[in-house]
Amino acid sequence: MNNKLSQNFIDGWLGELELNFALRKGRSVLTKCKHTGPFYVKKSFYSKNDNTPHVYLLHPPGGLVGGDKLILDVKLESGSRALLTTPGSSKFYRSNGIRAVQKHIFTLDRNTALEWVPQSSIFFPKTKAKIDTTFILEQESKIISFEMSCFVNSSLGICVYPEEVDIFLNICLSNSVGLQERLQINESNCIVKLGGFKISALLFAIPSDEKILDIVRKLITSVKYFQVGGATLLDNILVVRLLGNDNQCLKKLLCNIWYTIRPFVIGRKMVLPRIWLT
Repeated sequence: MNNKLSQNFIDGWLGELELNFALRKGRSVLTKCKHTGPFYVKKSFYSKNDNTPHVYLLHPPGGLVGGDKLILDVKLESGSRALLTTPGSSKFYRSNGIRAVQKHIFTLDRNTALEWVPQSSIFFPKTKAKIDTTFILEQESKIISFEMSCFVNSSLGICVYPEEVDIFLNICLSNSVGLQERLQINESNCIVKLGGFKISALLFAIPSDEKILDIVRKLITSVKYFQVGGATLLDNILVVRLLGNDNQCLKKLLCNIWYTIRPFVIGRKMVLPRIWLT
């Protein structure tokens, strides 16, 4: 085995994707798509009567092991908009002692709109992983984002937890303090931190107000198929947190919230990403 290939097996594989969106002739288009390694997009899709490009992030290996790193850098130029998602869940497998890393950076210029709605992250037993996500928003920019994280594997009849998962979220706003938070899960604290549940979900939307908060709270309290959930407003940031054991039920609730608040936050009616239907 040559030295370069041997080093790849030791250090893991690197995937980098840099995307840039801009407004051209009244339509948002993908103006830059630069990638390294097995992390890319094929093309943008558009729905009828909506100039928002739907972009599907592809990672053919389908999962990460210790030492792997995926870096996503997205920029929206003034006046542009985009919806980004993934065709399937991100899977983090058993570690060789080194962390698997995902790093996301989203930069939104003035008067832009981003929807970042990836499928869930699944952390298998003995996983060591770090997810670091940063959003930088200028004035008049809009965003809706949600993610689900599944931490417990019970397929063999017993609950097995990841060794170490570290999730960072940083929202930087030009006219507010924004939001910073960190969730650390490991084999010893998983039950306590998740209250005995297997799945944690987070949704946030900017800009939001008391009207949107009230709508979301009613949606949450009207649903019977999940165990714990709540919503709060931090300045103009709507934050929704859910805990449960059924991935599909939680996703259904998150999507229902997304569909309902999109006209208020993004200014457009909801259009489901086509790849979710395949």
